[in-house]
Amino acid sequence: MSAASDKFEKDVANAINSAPNTTAEQGRDVKFSDVKVTRKGVTTWVEVKMSHSDNLSNPRCFYMNGKWQTTYTTPAAEEAVKILNKSDQAAKFIKDIAKYSGIPEKSIIIGTNKSHLKLPGCVPLHVMKSYFSQPGVNRYIANEPNMNIGELVTNHYLKGKAAPAHYVQAGNDFYMIGTKNPFGLDRNIPKLAGKGDFKVRVSTRSQFYEVQAEIKIKEFMPKTSKYSVLGGPGKINPFA
Repeated sequence: MSAASDKFEKDVANAINSAPNTTAEQGRDVKFSDVKVTRKGVTTWVEVKMSHSDNLSNPRCFYMNGKWQTTYTTPAAEEAVKILNKSDQAAKFIKDIAKYSGIPEKSIIIGTNKSHLKLPGCVPLHVMKSYFSQPGVNRYIANEPNMNIGELVTNHYLKGKAAPAHYVQAGNDFYMIGTKNPFGLDRNIPKLAGKGDFKVRVSTRSQFYEVQAEIKIKEFMPKTSKYSVLGGPGKINPFA
């Protein structure tokens, strides 16, 4: 987590915490969402994004035994594996990196962490870096355009976390996630919705590389919310 995103989460937690009969604290376990909120004896979580263009979920995947897999058990991770395994673009990437690395396609491994790199048949980090340094080679190895990302991330936050997150603060806009409203906030708060491209990217780091989904809503529907825990002109604090 960057220092900026950490501060933003704290700012959101502090803003919610200032509301009557409400306590909020920043979470520290990635199995949960970002801010734990208790209000009048009810506890739930609020997801926090610095902007509308932030990744809404980024599960990791790997390629082994001739197929894409994941250790994640979330709806977003399941969708990432499904997209990768049916993608012609991802299949071409496997053929191309096998040829480039000299590792037989039937035994090649595309890892996503440092432990994978120790496995026989796993493409070494320096080879992956060299492959993507070639002109015109795209780090995005799969793309499913114009998906209902709103529905996918709703399932992710309601079912893919250790505890459901029923609300999200994205930039200076507050949305509900799904139809349940455990705090009984204003029913006019818009629900998280929108379409976008589901992409999968290979990122090379100093000690390993990872295959990571990028799940973003191109345009929230509605584009903005008149609700925000951070206040500002024309904004209503949903907890006030």
